[in-house]
Amino acid sequence: MRIAYIAVKGIPIGGGIEKLTEEIGSRLASKGHHIIVYSSRDYGTVAGRYKGMEIRTVSSVNTKSLHKLSICFFSTLDVIKKHDVDVVHIHAVGPSLFSIFPRIFRIPTVVQTHGLEWKRDKWGALGKAFFRLADYTAVYFPHVTTSVSKVQKNYYEAKFGKKVVYIPTGVSNVARRRADKILKWGLKPERYILFAARLVEEKGAHYLIDAFRRLDTDVKLVIAGDAAHADKYKALVHERAGDDKRIIFPGFVTGETLEELFSNAYLFCLPSTLEGLPIALLEAMSYGNCCVASDIPENLEALENYGYTFANRDPNSLFQVLRDLIEHPEKVKIKKERAREHVLKNYSWDNIADQMELLYLGLLKKRES
Repeated sequence: MRIAYIAVKGIPIGGGIEKLTEEIGSRLASKGHHIIVYSSRDYGTVAGRYKGMEIRTVSSVNTKSLHKLSICFFSTLDVIKKHDVDVVHIHAVGPSLFSIFPRIFRIPTVVQTHGLEWKRDKWGALGKAFFRLADYTAVYFPHVTTSVSKVQKNYYEAKFGKKVVYIPTGVSNVARRRADKILKWGLKPERYILFAARLVEEKGAHYLIDAFRRLDTDVKLVIAGDAAHADKYKALVHERAGDDKRIIFPGFVTGETLEELFSNAYLFCLPSTLEGLPIALLEAMSYGNCCVASDIPENLEALENYGYTFANRDPNSLFQVLRDLIEHPEKVKIKKERAREHVLKNYSWDNIADQMELLYLGLLKKRES
């Protein structure tokens, strides 16, 4: 099969959607499928090949509101113009607006939802209205809609009365790394709390900083991440950190350095207010981390009983949980290996890639019948 993914910031850079595309796409490419990934030129991505996948780049309108939509629009135009794919896979609710076009040209089309976009704090009334409309197009425009979480699947099925296929994000069976590159920040194994996610408001780094600064401890806090079009929020986060030298901002981290951060953390914390299925949380668990997360339904789905939670948007609740876990390391230890076993069993990339392949093959079979 020739399968086009629309669209990502870039590979191997980016966040959860980019990670999912890379993991599934590379596995399908190794099975002999021709995988095409559409990416934005704005992140330094160049056309070529990566892990057996063909990377195509497109232009975009580089503003907060139009960047992602414009990448997907130009990618969809290219797919229709070339008409050289068997299946189109469109990521996220907003770009689902364009899924009607490949369908018109009889190209089997999948939309994968990654979160309820209208809940994001960054959107005003007009933006929220658009994404509520996009919920409709995500379900009715493509041939098949998939969701990365059971929470979202249930939401769409209850609201629109149409079947949605649950296929989650996943993790790899990783080997832990000894601390080396992270030593330059003065970090010691088991002596820091890790936050690793995009620095945008819904990931809640400011709640974590507010809670952490109240702790009487020499444990450090690492805020790893960055984001485009989020300068105002990043300034807020740094302002909240103030002159607390225990708080470290390494910026966007990837590769071996990120692996070291995951491998040596005392705790991983995700205080997010909105998620699809939190890939950073699953990844942290795959390294055998004890995880603390806000009690939103998507985080509860990922954690089950293999981590700790606090009341969403409540820094005081988070402070109490962190203080308790720092004072009682036995509570941290008991969750570590159990968390790793849980995600490796239930969120294997190999199994997820197989599920996606069967979905694509089923679409092709229906078209041919």
